[in-house]
Amino acid sequence: MCSREKKEVTNQLVDEKGDYIFRFKIDSSQDGNKSEPLVDFVRCQLADLLQIIVLTHNGKRVRVTGFRFVNDTETEHKIWMSEK
Repeated sequence: MCSREKKEVTNQLVDEKGDYIFRFKIDSSQDGNKSEPLVDFVRCQLADLLQIIVLTHNGKRVRVTGFRFVNDTETEHKIWMSEK
């Protein structure tokens, strides 16, 4: 199919290439301050995942409180603004 041709999309969960589209609601920054959208996205996704999974290291439970991006290993972002 040429890039100029348009394929009609009837299912809103699938794009024109047939790939699934995922949408995630991102709540505003939990601490009330302006935050970066990517940080908020990762924070929300991790917080939601940690409601249904337990992370482990060598079979032992690991309690995580934050994350760092591989391109900025000095800056730690908290997952939850208040202690959990």
